[in-house]
Amino acid sequence: MTEPRQLSDLQQSDLLERIQERYGTLRKSERIVADFLRDNASKRLDSSITELGRNLGVSEATISRVSRALGYEGYPDMKLSLAEGARSRRSFVNIPLEIEDSDSLISTSGKLASLLISGIEGTHRMLDAQRLDLAVEALHKARKIVFVGVGGAASICDEAAHLFMKAGFDATSYRDGYTQTIVAATLQPDDVMVGISHTGTTETVADALLLARERSATTIAITSNANSDVAKASSVSLITWGASQQVVPLHGDFLEGRISQLFLIDLLYVGTLFRTGEKTAQSLRTTGAALEKRYRHRKNDET
Repeated sequence: MTEPRQLSDLQQSDLLERIQERYGTLRKSERIVADFLRDNASKRLDSSITELGRNLGVSEATISRVSRALGYEGYPDMKLSLAEGARSRRSFVNIPLEIEDSDSLISTSGKLASLLISGIEGTHRMLDAQRLDLAVEALHKARKIVFVGVGGAASICDEAAHLFMKAGFDATSYRDGYTQTIVAATLQPDDVMVGISHTGTTETVADALLLARERSATTIAITSNANSDVAKASSVSLITWGASQQVVPLHGDFLEGRISQLFLIDLLYVGTLFRTGEKTAQSLRTTGAALEKRYRHRKNDET
């Protein structure tokens, strides 16, 4: 029988990293436990194994197997590690908990890649097919598409407007509350406003969506919080994956949140292209040819 692992050893390999490495080998019932642990990795685990099994709808044996699969001696050993981890988190705001300032850059690269992949996969798992279809159909039929966001979300809005504009849509993005309000007040029933906010607490975005909805425009929210003001102000809400770490507003979105937003924008874009068909295909060819002509001429002038 092996000796129980000391807490200092456990700290060398974070729980979330262990889950990431072993997730593909777990059974369906064991993944339920792993998902719960991943979502609550920064919190103390105070439940007994019986209580946790009852809450998750799995057996105590399943929880024990997951504990050992993750490299712990058992459930009590894993609880101890979680409790210590909750006390020892460093203070960088909204940087993924798995990344430590003592990591090498190569190690940070590996962790960041895994986290971003997990964010996209988590967002994919949370997709509602009916809501997604409603959003794509609205974008496909839209007279005008307006993207609104602030801070990091504003950059996602700029990228979204750029994509749709190249495909021939009347698409724009706005990042200040004053302009967002003006635009929302002038929208028509066949227009679409897309509001992006990771936390869902951005007041100007929620207010703009609500005003646009009052104007009978279709409103779409991209947020990690289904119960937020931004989500409630929308006709259709698309939910991105959210980490368990507490977000501090105005200190920057999660890196995982940003990539999840881009993932949904690309998904809406591709879905709308396929729905629209030859019209947007021709627009892409036209804008591509115009850009090629412009920059080819510029290159020739420079030579």
